[in-house]
Formats: sequence, structure tokens, C-alpha cells
Amino acid sequence: MKFLMQLFICLVIFSNPLCSQIFFSEYSEGSSYNKYLEIYNYSNETIDLYPNFVLASCTNGCLDGNNFYLNEFPEGASISPGDVYVVAATQADQLILDEADYTFQYCCGNGDDAYALMLSGATGDIFDSANAVDIIGNEETWEEGIGWDVAGVEQATENHTLVRKSSVVSGNSGDWEISAGTDVNNSEWIVLEMDDWSNLGFHDYDNNNSNDIFGCMCEEANNYDVTATQDDGSCVVDLGCSDALALNYSGDLCISAEFINEDCEYLSINASGCYSSDIACNYFDFGYQMTASNMTIAIADISNLVIGDIVGVFYLDENGFLACGGSVLFEGEMIALAAWSDDVSTMNIDGFQAEDQFIFLILREGIVYEAILNLNNSAPFTNTYAINGFGQIINLSIGDEFIEDCIGPAIGSDCDGNSIEVIEHECEKTYIINTVDIFGRTIHNNSNQNLQIIIYSNGLIDKKYFLSH
Repeated sequence: MKFLMQLFICLVIFSNPLCSQIFFSEYSEGSSYNKYLEIYNYSNETIDLYPNFVLASCTNGCLDGNNFYLNEFPEGASISPGDVYVVAATQADQLILDEADYTFQYCCGNGDDAYALMLSGATGDIFDSANAVDIIGNEETWEEGIGWDVAGVEQATENHTLVRKSSVVSGNSGDWEISAGTDVNNSEWIVLEMDDWSNLGFHDYDNNNSNDIFGCMCEEANNYDVTATQDDGSCVVDLGCSDALALNYSGDLCISAEFINEDCEYLSINASGCYSSDIACNYFDFGYQMTASNMTIAIADISNLVIGDIVGVFYLDENGFLACGGSVLFEGEMIALAAWSDDVSTMNIDGFQAEDQFIFLILREGIVYEAILNLNNSAPFTNTYAINGFGQIINLSIGDEFIEDCIGPAIGSDCDGNSIEVIEHECEKTYIINTVDIFGRTIHNNSNQNLQIIIYSNGLIDKKYFLSH
């Protein structure tokens, strides 16, 4: 049987074209429905908001992951270099709507709602400022009905307009506290009175006259630009592999690259095993041998296990057969197992050796299943065997039923190839294995048949004719 080994590396790779070259340039929470957000493009290339970005919002504190909304930009939404893109409430004043590029009914909160620019596909399942390219508000300091202070102005995100200072050259990457500041000097924002829209539709940016050349700065990319001084996230890598689970993972060569025509390679292990017949040469169960040392593997994800499951970790013995190196019974609580080392004092492989790959199987109600899992490879954990080391299963689920390939010994030999004596009287213990009629149909009721063909376990065949009375 072939196993595909999956390894988890705590590194996230995104294809994020120009991901860091837009930010919120203005925000207004005014009277009635007069609310908007303005986004500025400070790069020298057009930024496609769709499908690369979303406008994420955290309403009413996003308690327990609730009230987390992803507002997608309309198809074709983009921002030209040095231009702005305005998102406004549908019922805003006409002066705002005249500048608006996109409107929706519930834009843009009530002053106590956080809004963030995030990369599509990198938002997470709950609102998290760590995923933001730029943010207004802080979900961790939310208080119902109370706005956030900005530049020393209390509750400035309510009933005010905020304009980004021209000296700010990039987004805050989710750090609202630094961005908001505590006074007019250290804040990134200028606080204006309610319904002051005098800066709407444009943004002053001090770095407009810089000599920066934006382009791909990754030498391994196909479109590497030797003249670029600022990486714009446009790198494209042909072939290679961006999957951190693959053997030939190369995503760390160009962190913000798009991979095309990927050629990922995965480790596969051919393993033979049989658990239904203990006379098979490749028989295995979930029992294991304790040796002088082991490695502890914690199972952090038990969501797909049921009480009574046995999780086992297996290695390959000298014959290439599966052998259990450690197992644990799931009883409804967090579990860990010990993977035992090979006993070097013996000729056989009876445990794990350094850097061995793991094979995990799950026994549930007498049936063995493959385990689909991700192993943590960040220190102090390792995804291969290390004596006295530590492993951690981050995600665990039940896969397909294990396919057996039971291998029996040759006639007259044991599983090690040694000749064995065939005891004659054991062969004389024959028994009926089937009774059929002349057409080969199995006979279930003797009284209704005349000619019967009886087949014995030793291969003999007997024909009998029964008379009905």
C-alpha cells in the first residue's frame, strides 16, 4: 500500500500582487448615513482590488467570531496609480455619492466598528487585525457604542472625519494603536469635524516624487527586475512548488510570488500490511515493543476521533512490512503517544530509527483506517523521528479504509523461509466446504435433491445419490 506523507510547516505563502501599496487615506462617520472609506494607491501600477482584496468588518465586537463580515469589491474594481477608491453608504449625501466608486447599505459602521483591508484568502475564520494590510479600529479594545481615540481626540472614530497624513507612506499592518497615536504629533491621522468632506476624492502623498522603482525583486522569479528598488509583489515563478507539504517546496525563495505550472513532489512510502489474519507474514496489530528510548507525539486535534479509537504510529521493518511503534487509546480527552526507538542490540528492526517518516493508522470498531494529518515542523517539534524529541499533530482526520495485502508463507515453509514439517494426521482432518448439484448450484436442502456432489477441504470430491421416500 502506498502512503502519501504530509508535513506541516508553519509558514503561509500568499500570492499577493502589490499587497502593501494601498492604505486607507480617509474615513468619515458623520450624520445620518454620511459614511465612507477612501483607499489610496501609492504605487506606480494599477491595483486590482477585485479579486485580490476584501473589506473586512468587525461589527459589535466580533464576539466569539460572530459579526465578522467580508465585503467583496465588485468585479473589475481597481485603483490607478496615485488615485483613490471610495466606498460609501448607499444612502449617503449626494456629494459623497458623486465621489463613490462602490456603495453598500451598511457601510461604514457606527464609529465602534473596525474595518480592515485584507488579502482575499488570508482573512482567517475570525476577525484578526494580524491579517490586515491596513486597519481602522481595534477588535481587542472594542466597547459597545464607544469609538476609538485618535490623535488625542476622544472617540474620534465617531462623528468625525479622519484624513491620513501625507507623511504616512504605507498601511499600519493591523497595528491600530500606533496608527491612531496619542496626540497630533505621533498620530498618522488628522481629525476633522463631522461632515467635513473637503479632502474627499484625492490624497496628498509626500512620497509621490520618490525615485523608487517598483518591480519584482526576487532573483529566482521569471520576471526578476534588476532595476527595482521596491518589491511590488508581482513576481511569477514558473515550475517550482509553493506547497509547504511538498518535498521540493520552494515557496520561501519568493515570499510574495505567484507560482505557475507547479511541479510539486510528495514523499510516498510503499508499505505492506495485514491485520485480519495473524498467520500472515505481514500481520500487524496495534501492540508495540517498549525499548530504551522514544519520541513523544502530542495529538492536538481530537475533533474527528470517537471514544474507543486507537491511534497508532507505524514504521517499516526489515521486510518492508508495517509494524507498530506506539499507540494510544482515545477516551475523550487530549492524548499523546510514545513512538519507540529501534533496539540496536538486535538484528531486527523493532522500532523507529533517526529521521524515519511516520505512518499513522486508526483502529475503529475492528476496522483500520488511514490517518490524514499535518505534523508541525516548527521548533521544538519535528516531523521525522528523533530520539527524545517532540512531535505535534496539528490536524487529524480519518481517511480511507486501510487496504490489506496479506502475504502467507510458502507451502512447507514459515514466514522466515525455514522448512517446516507437515504433520500427516493434521492433513487427514477433512471437512465439507460445499455441496453442489450437477449444474454446480449450491445445495441448501438435501431432501429436495438426488445427485449431490460433495467437495472436501483436502480437494477430494464425492458423488452421492439420495433416494426420496
